[in-house]
Amino acid sequence: MKKIGYPDRHDPKFSTLTAQYLALFTVADLNRMENEWADWKTRERVTGLLPETVKDLLVSDVASLASVYARFKTLRRRIPLKTINPATGKKERNAKLKKLDGIFCYTNKYDDDIAGFFVNHADELHISSCHYCEMSYINVYQTKKRQFDIDHYIPKEKCPILGLSLFNFVPCCQVCNSRIKLAKEIGRNQAEYEKFNPAGEHYGFDDKVKIRLRNKPGFKHNLNNPTAYYIYFRCKDGFRRMVDFFHLTERYEFHKTEAIRIKKLKAQYPKSARRKIAKMLGYTEPQVYEDLFHERFLKDNHRCFAKLMSDMMR
Repeated sequence: MKKIGYPDRHDPKFSTLTAQYLALFTVADLNRMENEWADWKTRERVTGLLPETVKDLLVSDVASLASVYARFKTLRRRIPLKTINPATGKKERNAKLKKLDGIFCYTNKYDDDIAGFFVNHADELHISSCHYCEMSYINVYQTKKRQFDIDHYIPKEKCPILGLSLFNFVPCCQVCNSRIKLAKEIGRNQAEYEKFNPAGEHYGFDDKVKIRLRNKPGFKHNLNNPTAYYIYFRCKDGFRRMVDFFHLTERYEFHKTEAIRIKKLKAQYPKSARRKIAKMLGYTEPQVYEDLFHERFLKDNHRCFAKLMSDMMR
């Protein structure tokens, strides 16, 4: 739902950020990974299909990652995710993928360092509320401990070569990561893998999706009767898939009373009333608007339900 606050790709801060990320990996580790990755590609005869180096994969942008995954998926027939172990007769992770798991090892190796990277850059990247649902705060507390998950947008189980890619990580809440997304992919093709990634430079959820409070059929308009309304996500450009994937309609329905509260407040203080209050207090009408609704505060400080508030005011 919420774009990660990466600097513009042409901003020097972007180069600094990617350099700091690469610095998490020692020169010796990078050289080892490069050699093992090159050997794997040679052995599997995919150097032409996947020419990217380890360094490329670590800091490639979202469009490039989507392309890598689309190409990697073409190997599924030859390298399925699981194979039958002849000794046990049970399905196990493909040994060829296990090799990649070891090269691009996240769990119990780089996960703490990567978590620390996001903790140290939490303010800069606007890590405050879940980037998938904007319903839960994800924050740093005490001695820079984190209260959020880091999801692999493209699942490392399905594409281990993206297991350490910076722009494949999405800071999110435990519900979105551990109960809903798990190891599933959101999109169906390369275009959707790119479009739905909150780390993308052109991530368009805010523009393409609007939250609305609608009257239920057969009910009169009455803001004092919550049962007369339901939350609806109006989606364009295929974003219905992302809304449905994270069950946002059902989850936001629980917070329908907040949407109704905003609508009541808006009705109680229309623009004409805000102008009168502004004149009495010596304020401008926009100042009174912000004091009443806190729309700018919620958005600028990346608070939960900032989009709900903004959309209810339209």
